[in-house]
Parts: sequence; C-alpha cells; structure tokens
Amino acid sequence: MSVTVADLLAMPRLNLTLLGGGAGRGRTISWAHPSDLDHPWDWLTGGELVLRNGETLPVERAEQLAYLRRLAETGAAGLVIGADPRTPELHPETLDGAEGLGFPLLWVPYGIGFATLAKAVADANSQENAARLARTERIYQAVRDSLGGRTRRGLMSLLERELRCQLMLVDAAGAPMMLDGGRTPTASVAAAIRAAVAEAGGAIPGVLRIGTGTAALAVQVPAEEPTLLVLLGAQPGWVDAALLQHVATAAAVEIAGWSMRRGYERRMGAELLSQLLDEQLDPGAAELQFTAIGLTASECVLLAVHGAGQDGDRDLHLGLSRRGLPYLLLRRGEVLYAVLPDQPGALDLLRDRVGAEARIGVSVVLGSPRRLAAARREADWALSVARSASGRLARYGDQVSLALLRDLDEARVVVDRTLGALLDYDREHGSDLVGSLSVFLTSRRSWQRAGRALGVHKQTVFYRMRRVEQLTGRNLAETGDLAELWVALQARALLTDR
Repeated sequence: MSVTVADLLAMPRLNLTLLGGGAGRGRTISWAHPSDLDHPWDWLTGGELVLRNGETLPVERAEQLAYLRRLAETGAAGLVIGADPRTPELHPETLDGAEGLGFPLLWVPYGIGFATLAKAVADANSQENAARLARTERIYQAVRDSLGGRTRRGLMSLLERELRCQLMLVDAAGAPMMLDGGRTPTASVAAAIRAAVAEAGGAIPGVLRIGTGTAALAVQVPAEEPTLLVLLGAQPGWVDAALLQHVATAAAVEIAGWSMRRGYERRMGAELLSQLLDEQLDPGAAELQFTAIGLTASECVLLAVHGAGQDGDRDLHLGLSRRGLPYLLLRRGEVLYAVLPDQPGALDLLRDRVGAEARIGVSVVLGSPRRLAAARREADWALSVARSASGRLARYGDQVSLALLRDLDEARVVVDRTLGALLDYDREHGSDLVGSLSVFLTSRRSWQRAGRALGVHKQTVFYRMRRVEQLTGRNLAETGDLAELWVALQARALLTDR
C-alpha cells in the first residue's frame, strides 16, 4: 500500500510541519515530484507529492491560492515548501485556502534536502514500485503478444485491462484512429479534446487533462500524424506519468504495424483501380473486388486531383485509413485519382490533405465499378474547369458546358466543327479572330467595350466580327448561333488548360 501524507509527518527525521489542509492527511503518495515550474500539473497524473523551493513560490496572495487550487484539482497528494532565507511570506488566505481544499500544505526546514524526502517516499513505496515495474513489463508483453499473433484480443483491449480504464487513439480534433477494435469518442469527449488542445495552444504537455466531467487524461503518441492516447476513467495513483509514456510507446508500436498493413493495402488498391480504369477486369471480378474493400458503387465518386504533391498522396492515405474510410488511390503522372464515398467528411478530408491550391474534378456517382472508365473521363473533364470554379472544385454536369459535352473527345469535335475555320485562318495569317470573338462575347457584344479591351477602334471590332461570321457560317444576331460559339469557346479554353 502507498505511503500517505500522515506517514511522512510521522517520520521524525523529515521534520515536516503541516501548515494547512489537515483533512488531506490520508492522501496516498505515488512518488515525490520536485518542480519549480509554474505549471507542474502539465506533467502530473495524480498522487504526486510536489516539492518546491520556497524562493520560487508566487509572491501575490491570488497567485498562491490559484497554484494550490490547481494542484488540488490535478489530484496531487500535497505540496511541500522547502524553506530558505528568500521564501516569500505565505498569506493567511493561502493557509485558509489549503484548509478549505483539504489539500496538505507542508513545510520542510532548509537543512532537509528534497532528495531525502524523495528517498523516504521511494523506500516506503518499494512494494508499490515493484508492482509498477510488473505493470510496465505486462504492457510490453501485451505488445509482444499482439505482434506475435498470440492473442485474439487487440492491443488496446489488453492495455485497457491492465490500466483499468478506457483507451482511445485520436487526433488533435478528437477524430478517432480506427485501429482494430479501437474506441470512438462521444461527441462531448471529442469536443473536450479539441478544447483542451486549443487551451494548450497546440503544444501538448507531458499530460493533457481533458475536462469531460470524468477522469480523463491524454498523452502524445510518437506517430506519423499528430496522435493522442486518451484515458477515460483512470484511477488516481494507478497510472503515473512514467507509466503513461510506456503506454504511449506501446501504442506507437501498434500504430507502426498498422501503418505497414495499410501501406500494403494501398498498393493493392492502386493496382485494382488501375485495372478498373483500363477495363482489364471482367464485370464479375470487378464487382467482387470493389465490394471487398468496403466500397459501395452507388455511393461513390471518382475524383481527379491536380496539384497535390507526393506528400499529399501519403497524407490522404493516412487520413482516410485512420478514420476507417474505404478508398482507392492511384497516381498517374500529375493527376491523383481517388475513389471515395460521396459524403462531406471524405471530401473535406481530401481537400484538407491535398491543399487548397490543388484542383479537383468529381465524376457523377459511379453506380457500378464497371463504369469507372467513363467516370475517369467525367472527372478529367470536371478537372479542366476546376481552375475557375468556386473552391477550385468542379463536379461533372454542374455547369452548362459540362452538361452539353460529355468528355474531352467530344469537346475536341465541337471545337473543330465550330471554330476550325477560324483557327486555321489565325494560324495562316497570324491573326487572333478567336480571341477577338471571346472578348466581344464577354463584353456583352458591345463594340465600344470590346474595342477598349482589345486596344482597337470599335470599327475594327465590327470588321473582325463580320469576318468571324463569314468563316464560321454563324450569325452573331442569332441566339442559337451565339450559344454554339460560346460553348465552343469554353470547350477550347478547357482543352487549352488540359
């Protein structure tokens, strides 16, 4: 059983004096923690006896009270002040505060070193320390059993049994990492995690306390992406800061193995998507393999992404995998193709991981994996207009030009049929009748505005448009002819972007 504050007070050689908080004499002490930090609770898990040099104490009454209160809220066993000639006065309100909190406030003479106190706690807790070492060994044995396949229970489940609390792996926003058998935080817990991370300014301390109304702690896990190991319902004194670091290391090993498995699955998925895009699988095999991944064709779209670097590919893979979202990824040249569920969470994650500057084209819903070749043409076509689209993202069929033209091949046909004579004339004469037509139409067919935009007299614009009518066989006064010319100009602009 752990030593208590009363036990230390009963040791004459320590010469401790209780200044206040006598109601907390029965508090158990897991270990002695010397610290002159202003925020030692960032490294405490509960049960620690905090040792602080007197000269580093806050001077103001309000600061002394706040310091005591925060230690008490953290679950510390008590505070020992090491007296020295420069120790500031302890205000009467500070002593009254310790009494009201039932938080032991102790005084140790200048001649008794903190090492003596720490050794006294360690000696008294020798049996408890042996038990802690045994728990540490069992944690790493659980890692070995999990990696060696000697248990059907996942590592997180084994660790929960050892630590007597619930465990979950999340990112800084509270989104879960869906390891096999991993827990998902409730909405309130996720919100509390976000609030705690924000309060810490993004710099995760040794132990992050989460205000969920239940005992909740978090510790950072070394992983490819920012990861927190959250403990819910942890018993004070059962899990200390040192043990938490061992648990975080165990979780990191599990994540590394999980990432290797997901990397293999990603490569297999890329090969499958390549075969589907090139129509190399028979319909039955395509349906079977597509469904085996967890994708539902009636709920999925194909996305074409331009401008995402290789790091963006990797970040997207990790983000989707961690959230348990099914996907297929394949890079061909400068374009990354992704099959994803057509839902905000997946699309928002893709946008976040590939960057705001990347262009994204989205096909219509697949309906069947056999339609992926056609969906690729749709996504490519949508990608062509994404540069000028809101958010640099375009969906096939959302704009008139996309609805009228089904793919790039059809766009070329329209350009050749409608603007071919103009393009030939411009090449032969070094002119730019196509550009003049585009400016004239975007200027609402105003001779004056078009002339100013082109830097020529309005009569020159009039002459050029008459020449356009002669070469194309279209009448700029006819609505139907105008619409045909406008769509052809848009198709040419898109093909030029491609």
